[in-house]
Amino acid sequence: MRNRIRMIAVILACAGAAACGGGSAGSASQPARGPAISRAVATDLAARADSVAVSLDAQRGCAALDQARQLSTAVDAAIAAGRVPAALQPQLQATASRLVAGIRCTPAAPAKPKPPKHEGHHHGDKRHGPGQNDQGGGD
Repeated sequence: MRNRIRMIAVILACAGAAACGGGSAGSASQPARGPAISRAVATDLAARADSVAVSLDAQRGCAALDQARQLSTAVDAAIAAGRVPAALQPQLQATASRLVAGIRCTPAAPAKPKPPKHEGHHHGDKRHGPGQNDQGGGD
């Protein structure tokens, strides 16, 4: 599971680093670059992936699943908005989908209700009130 999160972070870091570097493509200081994601998108998606990792490390599967779904939705939104290059879209989407599919949310079992307290009942005590258990008439 942690590897999938790292995969997302690596994809985003590589794509974001290419978008964030200085110089022009093909310059002597910078080799030609492939498709890149903007720094803002890469930072947002990487932060979301980190949140999933933190929840998983804390064994909070339901929170991690919710965060992974939000990450997947953010990936889809970035792709739909044209903020992710076409060459990176399939791998990023597939990785986010696998992440969601790989997280299990096991809600805590509901607490068992406590048996109701029977106030005033004293088992084995034959004194339940005046006139109770008296054999003769009450004078």
